[in-house]
Amino acid sequence: MRPAIPFAVLALLMAWSTVSLPRTATAEGTPDATAFLKRRHAEVVQILRKKPKSAADKAARETALTQKLSALLDYGELSRRALKDHWETLSNAQRSEFTKLLSQLVERNYQQNLASTIDYKVAYSATETRGEELLVQTRVRSAKNRRAPELTIDYTLLGDASGLRVCDVVTDGVSLVANYRSQFNRIIRKQGFSGLIERMKKKLAEQVGD
Repeated sequence: MRPAIPFAVLALLMAWSTVSLPRTATAEGTPDATAFLKRRHAEVVQILRKKPKSAADKAARETALTQKLSALLDYGELSRRALKDHWETLSNAQRSEFTKLLSQLVERNYQQNLASTIDYKVAYSATETRGEELLVQTRVRSAKNRRAPELTIDYTLLGDASGLRVCDVVTDGVSLVANYRSQFNRIIRKQGFSGLIERMKKKLAEQVGD
């Protein structure tokens, strides 16, 4: 269950230094998704700069990072889109269990990849409206290895009364949601939804043991 788009990419976006691309016009009344992403990223950078001196400090940092990631990602919408072909057939209990497991997998992968995220920079565009969704396009490059290829990473966001949340991340044209959907559909076809849940639980158990 390892997605082609590594969650290291998402972790990188939460830790990079930032510069701005030339701003484009944002429709009046449209939430500024670029400002939202920058604010969330800055909050995480502040946490990362505090080196843990004890097990308690480390646990506290992980908790703080989890809270910030939860404020960034819409796990419910991510889950619904990833299980698009099966979502309506699931009970509320099944949806809740799947969403909880997926959020835990995201958080674990994110935290495990933090060490490789410091020496990158991301350049942001301004918010672009696409129907009900907001799009922020970014360009990403290593600050130390100038020969490393530049990546394009785009965020798709939705907003409601509680604010903005990211519901998809597209890296060099490859969608995180679409990639997960392909994996999950393949597992469900072979093993059913219960088989998918067991695979997710097994993956979480393996990560705890790492």
